[in-house]
Amino acid sequence: MRNYIIGILLIICFGCACSTGVNGASGNDSPDVPETSGKGGYLFAHMTPSDYGSLFYSLSRDGIKWQTVNGGKIVLADYYGHPDICKGPDVFDSAPFRYYMIGVIRGASSNAKLILWHTEDLIVWRRKELNGNSFDVSHLGLSNEIPFIGAPKMFYDEDSGKFLITWHASVYTTDKQKWETMRTCYVLTSDFSEFTSPARFFASPDTPTATYFEGDDADIALIDVIIRKFDGKYYAIMKDERWEDKAPKTHKSIRIASSDNLLGPYSNPGPSISPNWREAPILVHTPEGKFRIYYEDYTNAVYQMRESTALTGEPWKDVTITPPIARHGCIIPVDEKTYQSILKNYPE
Repeated sequence: MRNYIIGILLIICFGCACSTGVNGASGNDSPDVPETSGKGGYLFAHMTPSDYGSLFYSLSRDGIKWQTVNGGKIVLADYYGHPDICKGPDVFDSAPFRYYMIGVIRGASSNAKLILWHTEDLIVWRRKELNGNSFDVSHLGLSNEIPFIGAPKMFYDEDSGKFLITWHASVYTTDKQKWETMRTCYVLTSDFSEFTSPARFFASPDTPTATYFEGDDADIALIDVIIRKFDGKYYAIMKDERWEDKAPKTHKSIRIASSDNLLGPYSNPGPSISPNWREAPILVHTPEGKFRIYYEDYTNAVYQMRESTALTGEPWKDVTITPPIARHGCIIPVDEKTYQSILKNYPE
């Protein structure tokens, strides 16, 4: 065998991924690739504060120290959106798997210009235009955010063989009310051609326009919801979008809910696992079995990270990282061959 020991790319649940559960991560219970030099690492696909909506790549061996590649330049000129890479079965060809992410058209004034980007190697991306009407939520009394259509996130569910796409939409009046009325919507698809009718996530069929959470969270506003699966249980990682007057402890922070089923019902969200004024969560499961939650301190446009031994019931501890210059994005594990290919095609 030759020099490189290929790190195993396994399924994890995380904010940027779908897969055999991966978003750059996965829907499976297995941890990410090893963090040892020479055995793969992690790809952070993200935008930057100065080029919001464009796609940049950063690499890390250990998920702690990051280096932006391609000389800090855009890696896919035609992409525009909130990058969220999902790994799943190849619905277009016969490759063992394929990566997917959703973008929009720069300057689009409606939701009719959604683009599905897909690739086998994270280098050569192809595009498929999606019917924006498949994401229309007016029948739910909501409106999609333009131009980013609520930052769609994807998760591939192995049990159902479906891709779950979630995004946030709201009632548009004043800017503050827009964010205070943010609700999570979803569709399911197996081929990116046929989609279920958009519906509210965290809502029962009997009350499709009302959240089923109880108590102080009965009217919670949510954005940036990602779904992951571990040990047979689904987890929804989310940002509580309320202001301090409505959620004194959990406003503008990252929280987690759980369910035995993909579409719920989910438990009430747990306590904050981040400081306030954080968003765009990313979840990584390390080879050592630890969980890492990355999130953006968006008042300072910088990513931070906490770590825990369990998704719920255990404390989350701050970990110092050297992040790239990044805003919203996702982190996915890559094996050594893919890591070296990215470095070759996009030198530092």
